[in-house]
Amino acid sequence: MEVEYIGVILAGGQSRRFGSPKAFAKKDGNFFYTYSAKALEAYTSKLVLVTNQELAPVFSQEGFTGEIINDIKEYEGQGPLAGIYSAMEKYPADWYIVSPIDVPFIDQAVIKLLLSNIKPNIEAIIPVVAGKKQPLIALYHHDVKILIKRKLDRGLRSIEMVLADLNVHYISIADEQPFINVNSKVDYEKYIE
Repeated sequence: MEVEYIGVILAGGQSRRFGSPKAFAKKDGNFFYTYSAKALEAYTSKLVLVTNQELAPVFSQEGFTGEIINDIKEYEGQGPLAGIYSAMEKYPADWYIVSPIDVPFIDQAVIKLLLSNIKPNIEAIIPVVAGKKQPLIALYHHDVKILIKRKLDRGLRSIEMVLADLNVHYISIADEQPFINVNSKVDYEKYIE
């Protein structure tokens, strides 16, 4: 039986440090979010972009061709875990490949590497770059959904707390560039301009 992968692009943040929606900042004339979409689309049967209600129509206007959803009402605005859970709840699949919208150097090689590390009984595949876990550019098995819901129901929004209860395969990756996170205008000037 063929394994189904769904790509989940997390675009629900408020971009407070950046000052404007990061998804629509540009690198080489392309919106940031398009880099995550391109990295995921080759390996997924569907792309799901999870965003807030204000930004959803903007993604539609800008031509995003995947599914655009908001967090499930009861977990609205509760961070990346809520976004991952909302995609899992709405679109059943075997695995979910997750990426945020503020990593404009992400590429397909990273996704391919993560997928090549799928093994039986593994529930999450997380890159470790320069000693730092990268749980927002990662793979999550569908079984994780129940645990995420349990954590959210208890008001626990830390991905780290979810990982602590999972069988996680950590992959050390030497190349830091695909994981560069552009969080502020200072980051933008440093890495993009």
